[in-house]
Amino acid sequence: MISKMSIVKVKTKLVRILHDAKATFCSKAGPSLKYVKEHPKIHNKILIQDNSYTFYQNKFEEAFYNCSAQIKFYHPETFLYFLTDVWISGSEGHLFFEPNQLFSICPSINGIKPRKIRRPIKSLAQIIKEPVFILSGRAPGNRGHFLIEHLPRLIASMDIIERLGKYKILVTPEHRKWQVEYLRKLDIPESEVIEASIGSVFCKRAFYTPMLCQGEIATVSRKKYYDFLRKHFMGDRQVDHNGLSIFLSRKDALYRKLANEDAIFSITKKYFPAMKRVALSKLSLNEQIKLFQKASVIIGPHSQSFRNLLFSSRSICVQLIQGFRDSSNEYYKWAQNYNFVGSVGENLCLPLFSEIKFHKNSDWLYPEDKFKKDLIRLIKVIHKKRIFLNQGNSKFL
Repeated sequence: MISKMSIVKVKTKLVRILHDAKATFCSKAGPSLKYVKEHPKIHNKILIQDNSYTFYQNKFEEAFYNCSAQIKFYHPETFLYFLTDVWISGSEGHLFFEPNQLFSICPSINGIKPRKIRRPIKSLAQIIKEPVFILSGRAPGNRGHFLIEHLPRLIASMDIIERLGKYKILVTPEHRKWQVEYLRKLDIPESEVIEASIGSVFCKRAFYTPMLCQGEIATVSRKKYYDFLRKHFMGDRQVDHNGLSIFLSRKDALYRKLANEDAIFSITKKYFPAMKRVALSKLSLNEQIKLFQKASVIIGPHSQSFRNLLFSSRSICVQLIQGFRDSSNEYYKWAQNYNFVGSVGENLCLPLFSEIKFHKNSDWLYPEDKFKKDLIRLIKVIHKKRIFLNQGNSKFL
């Protein structure tokens, strides 16, 4: 007997195939995709952000490498848009006025090839009549993108939308279950969260705010939004460090694993004996928040797990990164995003580099001899900066 779950999976796969086929056909032989920034279906827009920059200087990184470690994040003029009769398509929630008219106001659209953008199919559309805030966006299954990029969009818009009455949140298809956990922290009940179709969604009324930072990889928002997230996710209760040191494992990752993780972890334990290895995929959101609140030393291969630096305070945080310390290394750029977020809680954040060429999304190695030297230098810098480790607990004097 065929289960309901099997039928749903077949339907989802079929919808995805049909939308991919339409995108491929249209990019080759069909009507060309039009990139639109103004349209009659935009009934109003309210400014929520002026042009500005955030400058981040990582003094701990500068002390380690004896050279500058600064990055500039650009926050473009951004509006909250009031829309009617619009279409949302694909897992990344691309917004259309008509099947071939893409609302291209968001910086995240830049560089995406037309054949990668699913176009709406009216006959297969999920219809939503209630007003919704479109929270779906790029990298839908990545919790780092959701916390660092997308929740600030909602926070920047909430006060304005709430004055207009009730509304619901439209989230990315197939990821509602864990995204609801995050939204509860903002006092949004599960009943107010709608999961978008993997294919097409037709919204009678919608609110939309694009990304608050313009950059393909340098994507953090203004500090005030992360202050807001810390307050709501952590509450007023302060959790003291208890000597906990954690190593963030990538053993259960689908790709880009640290191939010699066991050896690297063993070396780490020689210098931080209290170090424990953890896999965040096995922990709930609340468990992750508490873990990062308690940890005084956090080390691991670069991954979205470091988004949780937002919940750490005055800790030492080390990301191991494949490749070299230069502006062309996209993993270094992403590490800078997480390090900036970590700076909100006054954490000392340091990127360490394998200094070996790598293939994107492939498993990689961190040379063990180099790692030993890096840790020795790290400890010297710690003492030079008058930070002393006592059984894994960092004390700032």
